[in-house]
Amino acid sequence: MMQLQLRHLPNLITCIRFILIGPILWALLTKCYPLAFYLFVIAGLSDGLDGLLARFFNWTTPLGALLDPLADKLLLMGSFVVLAYLQQIPYWLTIMVIGRDIWIMGGALLYRYWVGPLDYKPVWISKLNTFFQLVLVSLLIIKLAFFDIPAKLIPRIIEAVFVTTLLSFIQYTWMWFWQAAYYLKLASKKLTTKNQKQC
Repeated sequence: MMQLQLRHLPNLITCIRFILIGPILWALLTKCYPLAFYLFVIAGLSDGLDGLLARFFNWTTPLGALLDPLADKLLLMGSFVVLAYLQQIPYWLTIMVIGRDIWIMGGALLYRYWVGPLDYKPVWISKLNTFFQLVLVSLLIIKLAFFDIPAKLIPRIIEAVFVTTLLSFIQYTWMWFWQAAYYLKLASKKLTTKNQKQC
């Protein structure tokens, strides 16, 4: 019984991260930047902790596999929107980042509906994109809360987010297109073979 309860500990930590999203965005909007920074650090530590517990003790669950990346996405997307409102991130980059995420999530749902089960594994460029997004948001919160960041650093990170967002968008689109084409062709062959046998 105790083991069963402990197995859900990573999911509980993930839920805490969901709860922290609102206060982090509120702290940014109300210019309580140090508070936003400390809450953002707690959210980041919780992300590392729930992943560590899930892998080390094999406390992985289908619900956790869904909630963990969703919490990360919502936190990053919300941070991008608020930081764009605060004129720290270009609006065009925010639209591009959120548009890519909506495209990927929408594509996954359509694939699941029209083609079949989706074996979703983040590609390396997508992981790199998430890393640069996280670095950008972290640096901007540090800049707002404590001290200036070197002038040339932020534009370089923005460029890295732009390039990796574009490349991951292209890679996911290309990968899922050919995967869908393959499975639809395979399904068509099976249907043809079945009809021939019936004749």
